[in-house]
Amino acid sequence: MNLFDFTEIPVDGERWVRFAKDFLQLFGFHIETPAYRDTENVFDFCAVEQIPGKFNYHPFRWLVSCRHKAATRTAVKESDETDILERLLRSRADGFIGFYSTAVSPPLEFYLTELKNKFQIKDYRIIDAKFLETYLETPGFARIAFRYFPNYAQTHQILHLIEDDYLPILCEHCRKDLLKALFTEDQQGVIVRLRRRQNTHEETAVIADIYVACKGDCDVELQAKYCNGTNLNAVSWTHLSDLVSSPAFLDWTLSLIRKIGTDEFTYTTSALEKELYLLKAFAQYTLREPTGKITPTAQKTIFS
Repeated sequence: MNLFDFTEIPVDGERWVRFAKDFLQLFGFHIETPAYRDTENVFDFCAVEQIPGKFNYHPFRWLVSCRHKAATRTAVKESDETDILERLLRSRADGFIGFYSTAVSPPLEFYLTELKNKFQIKDYRIIDAKFLETYLETPGFARIAFRYFPNYAQTHQILHLIEDDYLPILCEHCRKDLLKALFTEDQQGVIVRLRRRQNTHEETAVIADIYVACKGDCDVELQAKYCNGTNLNAVSWTHLSDLVSSPAFLDWTLSLIRKIGTDEFTYTTSALEKELYLLKAFAQYTLREPTGKITPTAQKTIFS
């Protein structure tokens, strides 16, 4: 069973084309309208990819053919893709992308392979339902997943990018990504804060370091690493699963601000950097992606 119900997108085709354009733009393609239109292929457009060379970039123009057959659950056939070479020529395109809500039929894929082998087209790619699902679940695609698949968005949590790249929360011992594990497991990770043992004359508690670990063996190993033969004690365990709600995430943020503002509590520079990184990384799970009403400058400075 597919995770995304592509029948949520109307069968008239126009919204499927908008979805295709939004999806490819997230890959860095520049979207162009073909120089021609005909009555049979009104849902064609061009996506331009910049291919790096030794000294410069050169454009590779793809003709994108949108076929939305999710309602019938039938594969896209040769008869659905007529005059491919003529359409490529008229669009001045180098390659062909089939953007399909179902699968491609073997005869059509064989035909495209033959065109490539005979150097009649430079390349082709098929973006089908399986390919789309793989990417729609990844960080950075939440905006279009919510926009085009509202039923999915109501029942699934999606990671949103806070910075240009995804920020993982890795177990320091086994390197498991505990943020992504929140989707499939319960009670799997902890944030552990290490306090420097105070001398009798010290009044301020110092959080000297922080680590993240899987519960159980990984935590035990890291406690031994950090605390045996040192002046550090593990004093605080926060379960990642306790931070998944927005109120809990807000309480974590405000608690950190309050603690830093007192004379009884402080962080070393390195420990504070780790805490701030965890806030940013966890925000990918807890916060929604900014809407178009937030300017790009504001989006970049929220966590700067």
